[in-house]
Amino acid sequence: MQRFFSNKRLALFAPFIGLVFLTLVAFGLWVGASGRIGDELAARGLSWEGLARAGFPARITLEIDKPRWRDTTPGSSLVWQNQGLTLTVMPFDGGHAIIDFKGDHHLGFDGGDLRMAHQGNLMSAIVDFDGLNRASFEAQQPSVNGTWLDLDLSARAAELALHARRAPTANEARYDVALLAKNLTLKQDNGTLALTRLDAAVTVPAAAFERPLEAGDVIVLDRVTLERQQLTLIGKGRVKLRANGYMDGMLDLDIVGLEPFIDALIEFDLIKRRDRRKLLLLGGLGAAFGGDTPDRLSLPLRFQNKRLYLGDLELGAAPRWK
Repeated sequence: MQRFFSNKRLALFAPFIGLVFLTLVAFGLWVGASGRIGDELAARGLSWEGLARAGFPARITLEIDKPRWRDTTPGSSLVWQNQGLTLTVMPFDGGHAIIDFKGDHHLGFDGGDLRMAHQGNLMSAIVDFDGLNRASFEAQQPSVNGTWLDLDLSARAAELALHARRAPTANEARYDVALLAKNLTLKQDNGTLALTRLDAAVTVPAAAFERPLEAGDVIVLDRVTLERQQLTLIGKGRVKLRANGYMDGMLDLDIVGLEPFIDALIEFDLIKRRDRRKLLLLGGLGAAFGGDTPDRLSLPLRFQNKRLYLGDLELGAAPRWK
């Protein structure tokens, strides 16, 4: 060994030889890590028509052509497809990953089929030893069309952002989820609802990130805000998903802009015109005894026995979740 290093030429090139050796070792580890990521994705139900690797040495980038994910939960028919995506993992940055989607999202499931087009769509996630820690999903000018529960649905927005963060509790791990949509327009059959802003913060079971929502899950709505012209609705509460496809629970609803709210209820055939005076009277009583202005009103919104109630006014059938 001493004779080997005593050769001046070899001694001169020894640092470069060592560097090449370390590079080959690092490349081998990089190839192994990128292959492991691909194997893990496949084990979780993702398939594809083509896969290319890049990014050595600082990151691992997977160019995936025509990815298709199928939920592996027994009895589930949930399927997602896209024309392509780029997955970039930064292993030296705490498991941080960024996903750039190239095409429209196609989602198929029992009772529905939805497609979302967009003008730009990114997703990022941070994964640790306990699974998903944080994730965000942002889309510019998203447009969703399709069917759900035998209803024709259409929605579009100027911006859409969805953020999730793991929030361990004393009993079970849950996730705090925040949704923000600007200039949102919803269409169902012949009805159209335009909102300036939808802002929601909810808490869901951690299992909801590993499987579809199911009966028995409890959704905690920490705060939901809807803005429509001169109307603002702010609600909070909790609902439980029932096996019959409906929800049970209650939201405490604060209404700012009582007359526009009543006009909206009449517009969507949720109340009769004769109920208008009753709601205005409640607003006046709230102003007299609660110190609010006459255009404000606080009422419970109840989901009970497949029906929807605003205070003691029955609005009709409760919305279904499946």
